[in-house]
Amino acid sequence: MGYLDKFRLDGKVAIITGSSRGIGNAVAKGLCEAGASVVYTATTLESAERAAKKGAEETGAKTIGLKCCVEDTEDVKKLFADTVSAMGTVDIVFNNAGIANIADDLINLDPADIRHHVDVNVNGVIYCCQEAARIMVAKGSGSIINMCSMSAHIYNVPQKATYYAATKGAVLSFTRSLACELAPKGVRVNCISPGYHMTEMAKQWTECHPIWLERIPMGRFADPYELSGTVIYLASEASSYVTGAEIVVDGGYTLY
Repeated sequence: MGYLDKFRLDGKVAIITGSSRGIGNAVAKGLCEAGASVVYTATTLESAERAAKKGAEETGAKTIGLKCCVEDTEDVKKLFADTVSAMGTVDIVFNNAGIANIADDLINLDPADIRHHVDVNVNGVIYCCQEAARIMVAKGSGSIINMCSMSAHIYNVPQKATYYAATKGAVLSFTRSLACELAPKGVRVNCISPGYHMTEMAKQWTECHPIWLERIPMGRFADPYELSGTVIYLASEASSYVTGAEIVVDGGYTLY
């Protein structure tokens, strides 16, 4: 096997949460192209199945769409059980699902909004990692990739997102701890911290774009598809000695 072959994901089964649109959808396409069978998820079955069908048509990969609200433990358990039933196992999990609302000053935040972000961005990742670990530890192999953010390291401007930054800091810490726990059992755990990718969500915040752009050394926003290479690397044997790592993909934003 040549070294480039180590990046291939043939025969592997991947779950990507929140993959009906945005980064999750773009990365799902990349994993399909790398040879993986991919489970697309969304908060509605219709959206998940539509995305999975499109992914299969574009790449020829085996795909299925399943409903999953990651903050719901029963949904998460069903997602993994249904994946094993349909695909046989789970080799790769990309915990991409998350939410980010531009908020007010800290003193004006709605406690319900804070709880919702923690439930999705933090608890949802933990629930999915728990179910993934049950399967991966039993067979002694697997790769878990968590979606973090450069917001775990910086103060976002001009938008106020203190609660969002807190959730991503939690994901970073959790990833490192879980990597240590699962490494002796053959399971790798890493995370990715993107900068500004032009997803449907980011496109809504047009008033922020000029301020974001002037802080990016590369002078442009990223296409969501550009994150595929990083996920493929962490999912594949090419990163066989990498665990507990954070890869920042931000065009240099956090260098300032």
